[in-house]
Amino acid sequence: VPAGHPPAPQAVGVYSLRELVEQAVVEAEAQAIRRALASAKGNKSRAARLLQTNYTTLHAKMKRFEISAREFLTS
Repeated sequence: VPAGHPPAPQAVGVYSLRELVEQAVVEAEAQAIRRALASAKGNKSRAARLLQTNYTTLHAKMKRFEISAREFLTS
């Protein structure tokens, strides 16, 4: 399974418990980042503060999960 991309849902027993946990973590992180960016109106520095992480970590995770701050900018 490529980093940042959860595996497609399959029958129970196809993935180990560890793989299922990793998938859940990836999905939870991506969702939290999207919520923070929406709340911060696309401002990555503000989103990082909301998530209590540093900008570099947020930026790396956004790249990994293919999340663009532009999706959350308001005009």
